Amino acid sequence: MTVTATLNDFIESELIKQGFNETTNGKELVFFDSNFALSKKIMSYDEDVAEIVNQYFFLGHKLENPENDKHFKKGFMARFLNREINRQTFEAFSMQVVYTFMSNEDYINRIYTDLDKYLANTQINKQENDSSNTTDNRSAFAELPQNNVQLDVNDTVMQYANDNTISRNKQTNNGNSNGETTNFRLDELFKVNGLLDQVYTKFDENCFLQVW
Repeated sequence: MTVTATLNDFIESELIKQGFNETTNGKELVFFDSNFALSKKIMSYDEDVAEIVNQYFFLGHKLENPENDKHFKKGFMARFLNREINRQTFEAFSMQVVYTFMSNEDYINRIYTDLDKYLANTQINKQENDSSNTTDNRSAFAELPQNNVQLDVNDTVMQYANDNTISRNKQTNNGNSNGETTNFRLDELFKVNGLLDQVYTKFDENCFLQVW
């Protein structure tokens, strides 16, 4: 059965080209010194490894945010490190990686930048209140002679009065209120769990052999 190369094979090869060696430090053998182990260096995803992944696998294509880009590609490398590529050359493999990356780039950026919006239920309340109310009250009292009784309730005109009272109440209300409430819900977190796994699955299908 033909066996194709893995990401680990390629990264180790590039590190050795750059002068890294896990068998000798130039003076003595270091077989059992973990500080010189290439596997430890690869899994730590240091600057040398990140440069190889960026340059040879993704051909310089990156996410909008550098930290998000590093996180995504570190996860990519950790997941597929020992998987066989489904192309005969790394050049052809890289083109397939770039195609898959560009096809999902906007979605990946949104996962990182807008995740809080998906997790949170944000309500914005804005109210404006502008009202005016005026109440006028007037009353008159008259002591009428016994032979001059006013019984017509529709007649609001009084010829004379012993007492005349006038009152006015005016109330004006002006106000604005603004508020924002954000509620984070645990069930929404469960729903978004594994969003990146969906993207990695596409890389798996497009770029790697499905034989284990």
